[in-house]
Amino acid sequence: MDKSKLKRFAINAREKLLNIVENKIKYLISNQYKQNLALFHKNKEKITKIKEQFKNNPDFVEEVAYMWFNRFIAIRFMELNGLTECKILDGEIPEILTLAKSGELPENYHKYLNKEFYDLIDGKISVRDTENEAYKMLFLAVCNYYNEIMPYMFEAIDDYTELLMPDNLLSISSIRGDIVEAIDEAKDVEIIGWLYQFYISEKKDISMKKNKYTKSDIPAVTQLFTPHWIVKYLVENSLGKLWVMNNKYSNLKEEMKYYIQSDIEDVVKVENIEEVKVLDPCCGSGHMLTYAFDLLAKIYEEEGYSKKDIPRLILKNNLFGCDLDKRAATLATFALHMKAALYNKRFFKNPVLPNIVELQSYGEFENIKELGSLIKPQIKNEDDGIFVHESREYKLQKEILTGTYHCVITNPPYMGSKKMPEILKKYLQKHYPDSKSDLFAVFIERGLKFTKEKGFLAMITMQSWMFLSSFEKLRVKILKNYTINTLAHLGNMVMGIAFGTSAFVIQKVKPNKNSSGVYFKIDLKDLDENREIKGLK
Repeated sequence: MDKSKLKRFAINAREKLLNIVENKIKYLISNQYKQNLALFHKNKEKITKIKEQFKNNPDFVEEVAYMWFNRFIAIRFMELNGLTECKILDGEIPEILTLAKSGELPENYHKYLNKEFYDLIDGKISVRDTENEAYKMLFLAVCNYYNEIMPYMFEAIDDYTELLMPDNLLSISSIRGDIVEAIDEAKDVEIIGWLYQFYISEKKDISMKKNKYTKSDIPAVTQLFTPHWIVKYLVENSLGKLWVMNNKYSNLKEEMKYYIQSDIEDVVKVENIEEVKVLDPCCGSGHMLTYAFDLLAKIYEEEGYSKKDIPRLILKNNLFGCDLDKRAATLATFALHMKAALYNKRFFKNPVLPNIVELQSYGEFENIKELGSLIKPQIKNEDDGIFVHESREYKLQKEILTGTYHCVITNPPYMGSKKMPEILKKYLQKHYPDSKSDLFAVFIERGLKFTKEKGFLAMITMQSWMFLSSFEKLRVKILKNYTINTLAHLGNMVMGIAFGTSAFVIQKVKPNKNSSGVYFKIDLKDLDENREIKGLK
């Protein structure tokens, strides 16, 4: 994966889409557009809605631009991995258009196309650019088809938004052409997370310069994608260790490159793989969870489960995640769905929705957009009508935030107290006095609360909790009450950021005289040209 190429593409794509959407809006609400009376009156109601949104919603252009980016990227990933009926974006003339013109369009898309489309490709009606217009209709049909399978990713859009779709998509210089050129392989779904981080990088840079963040800044300034080897180190020494310690016969160790043998005397007991619960309480685009999926799939296979059942069982029983950022939660859900579909190509015949939720401000979750999963919800009586919610999202959010887990694995947000929104700052002073100086440290405490007794907390954080006086009480609390199983101290730039970090696995069990941990010091020289670790030593 050429990350430099992906970063250039994502930054340029964002700028290009923002310009396309804004220019289309300005044209649609201009007097010039009104001169074509027939077209104007056909779209008059839609244009009125666009004008209202443009005036009243400061994020409207950004939202529409990202929606199209997301859809193109999702479809590109699927077609590169053989998950679409035919090629949607690839080629000078995409296969889907060729099939439509020859009368061989896959059956799935027909019900999303109207008579106008068939009249267009049959030459019964004439427009300025027949092929581009037909292709635009086909792309929308594909999006509507996937709306039924993945409504979170291809959510139903207001009809006026279709007017803001990029034009000339068959051109090599179009956003479609850019995507096809930039993404010519996508072997791992982690590419989705990298693209999102790169896409928001310029917005993040602007927000980072502020003296104090608002709640709308929090998602951008706290997004940091985790290198794959660190993910493996954390997942293998938490989830992997849990299973190996419970099942001495298991051959799972042979599948885990970064597994650390240690002298753990006891772990939380599990009788069956279906009962194991893994949480990422600030899941971002789902990188921790997608590797946990891989490891769980190997365990299920070892236990003799049918391959057709495994992805559904993992998504239903084992993996849980939440995030403040709607986009991140959407991408995490998509990533797990892709894992499931790649494992079993028939998965979407009877899909299971992953246990991922965007945290939202229901009654007892007041201020959650500032507090995230650090909130300690005061669950009201179910008979109290104001707090009764029937939605799947509410029930899942409540389950996640009040539950405990065998393994909690995460890369939490980093934010010093000086830049915190006031609501967040006061909440941490009251509820997390030992770790309030930075969000990452607070998440260490919260993560341990989420973890079952004798379970594992695995995290990658800033290094400062190990040294600074402001975290002394937190260190004492950890060392007195919990056992550090393994810790990798990472030097500057190992994570791609200009400060040191700390990757560690803590077991929720009191240490004793026999307790010991395995520690590593890793510097930039220990990484290869792709920023992957050459090997733990």
